Amino acid sequence: MHFLAGLSTAASVTFTLYFLSHGINQAQIGLLFAVFMVSLAILDIPTGGLADMFGHKHSVAAGLFFQAISFLLFFLFPNFMGLLLGMFAAALGLALQSGATSSLVYELLHKEGLHDSFQKVIGRAGAYFLLAGIIAGPSGSFIYAYYPSIPYLFGFFVFLIASIVVLSVKWEFTRKPPAFSTYINTITTGVHLTIRNRILMATVIIGIALTTARLVFNQNISQPYQVQVGVDVAYIGVVAALVSGVGAFVSMHAYKLSGRIGKGRSLILIVIVPSVAIVLLSFINTLLAIPFIVFFYIGHAFRDPVMTHITHDEVEQNKRATMASTTSFFISLAAGLMLPYFGGRIDIFGIDSTLVLLGVLSLVVGGVGLLLFKYKKTIYEGR
Repeated sequence: MHFLAGLSTAASVTFTLYFLSHGINQAQIGLLFAVFMVSLAILDIPTGGLADMFGHKHSVAAGLFFQAISFLLFFLFPNFMGLLLGMFAAALGLALQSGATSSLVYELLHKEGLHDSFQKVIGRAGAYFLLAGIIAGPSGSFIYAYYPSIPYLFGFFVFLIASIVVLSVKWEFTRKPPAFSTYINTITTGVHLTIRNRILMATVIIGIALTTARLVFNQNISQPYQVQVGVDVAYIGVVAALVSGVGAFVSMHAYKLSGRIGKGRSLILIVIVPSVAIVLLSFINTLLAIPFIVFFYIGHAFRDPVMTHITHDEVEQNKRATMASTTSFFISLAAGLMLPYFGGRIDIFGIDSTLVLLGVLSLVVGGVGLLLFKYKKTIYEGR
């Protein structure tokens, strides 16, 4: 499933250029992704509750199907309204998967007594996604140079197949009584437990800082910036493949490093590496920028398995997807509300000044999250 989803990189590697080529400006791109993130935030918690009640596997399969629909909309209707509908479909798709995918993996491992392997497995799953990007990135950008819409049709098919594949997972799930009161109780209790957990809220704050920077860089800056420093459009996918390859290695081995240095030091690296890299990019106008782009994504490749593991160590078993989705809700909402601002800032002030601002934002807000995480750890040690 992760490998098939990763093949959609064939389309996402040229998202910004595709949108710009159809008359969408940077401010509108920021608005589109803001709609995506806010919709994702609004849908995250209710879909997490549905997954906890009716099964994580079916929630993931439905989510992949809606992601397939989003790419079909991008292919058929590449205007603002078509892209807007596509963003909403993608948000619904990711909301159905948010929390449910990692919960499904966790429960399967827990059933076999392999809980300690969770971060290792999640890291490898992320690596499969990134390895697919090594194949899809260069292919997608090369095809885009001649047939710009074809990668989006391809994205539709790979997500559709992934949706079918995940249904083959053998997993016994005991449904909760399909009562509305049970559903509401699952959601309200899960949200309450999440907000009261300082470790989870620390990951939320760090997640807001890093997700905002990654989204703005991915969707508004990366592709125009690469063209600006001398990367040909057809070779943007090669850079994406390099990033995917290094990211896959980091994701696959993240559990080893975090196991040696601990959660606290891991979170420090997660905040500092991408924040410093993105600031340095603002001072580079040559192909020397590529190694720093790679470093930026290394930090995020390390982040995903580490923070997912921290989250699932803290959530309640019977509200796993709801609580994981609640953390995603706060991150998506905050990041989504900031995207239009950064899109408009790029139009007015340019890419370089925006890169500096993003780096400072990551360091300051991420630092607040680190302090909260440190405070919680000290409380527990005191007990």
